[in-house]
Amino acid sequence: MRQAERRARTSQRLLDAAADVFARLGFHAATIDDIADAAGFTKGAVYGNFASKDALFLALLDRHLDYQYAQVDLLVAGASDTDLRAGLHDASTEQMAAGDSFGLLMLEFWLYAARDARARAALVARYEPMRQRLAAVVAERDVARGIARSRASDEVAVLVLALDAGLFLQHLLDPEAISAGLRSRALSAVIDPPIPNHD
Repeated sequence: MRQAERRARTSQRLLDAAADVFARLGFHAATIDDIADAAGFTKGAVYGNFASKDALFLALLDRHLDYQYAQVDLLVAGASDTDLRAGLHDASTEQMAAGDSFGLLMLEFWLYAARDARARAALVARYEPMRQRLAAVVAERDVARGIARSRASDEVAVLVLALDAGLFLQHLLDPEAISAGLRSRALSAVIDPPIPNHD
C-alpha cells in the first residue's frame, strides 16, 4: 500500500474515532488521548495527521458539509416544487432518525467559536461556501419559476440556514413539536415561496 493511501486510511480511522468520542463525551471533555485510544493509534499518530483537536473537529465538519453539498445538489437538481418538498421531508426524516449527536457537537463548537477568534474564522470560512451554494440554488429556482423576490438570493440563503438551525434547537428541546413535515414545509416555503396568482 502506498504511503498516501496509508495516510488517508489513518486519517479516516481517526475521524471516525473522533466522531464517536466527540458524540459520547462532547468536544470539550474529549481528549486527543481518548481519540487515539478509540482509533487504536498513539497520540503521536493523531498529531501526525491533525494539528489539534480543533483541526480534527473541522475535518469532521468538512466531511459533514461535503455530504450536505451532495444533498443540496440531489434535492434541487431539476426538482419541481412538489419534488423539493418531498426531498426535504425525506432528508428531514433521515436526519431526525439518525439522532442529534452531530448537531449537539456543532452547537458546542459554535459556542466555543463565539469566544475564540481562530475557531470563529475557521467556522465562518466553511459556512460561506454553503451560503453561496444555497444562494445560487435560490436564484436558479427563481429564474426557472419566473418569480422576482424583494430579497436578494444571498439573504434568502442566510434565512434558510438560520431557520434550519432554529428548528434544530427547538427539536432538541421538544422533539414532538418539530416534525420532519414541519421542517420540510418551513424550508420549502422560504426556498420556493408561493407564486402569486395575478389572474
